[in-house]
Amino acid sequence: MPGLLSPMRALILGTIGLLCQVVALLPPVDNAVETNAAIHYLQHGIIFAGGVCMGIALRDLLMMSRRSSG
Repeated sequence: MPGLLSPMRALILGTIGLLCQVVALLPPVDNAVETNAAIHYLQHGIIFAGGVCMGIALRDLLMMSRRSSG
């Protein structure tokens, strides 16, 4: 299928997405969010971007597994 990531790249992208979400929810970042509204919105953006990365990675891995088994 054109446009799919290789399995390793999909795994790396999913890991980056997970790390983005974990970093955005760490206590130092969470405490900074309470004092600055801009950081609060940045935190939401980072969580969203991490979710998009994970979604793309999971989609590509699922498509590859269906293609190889069928």
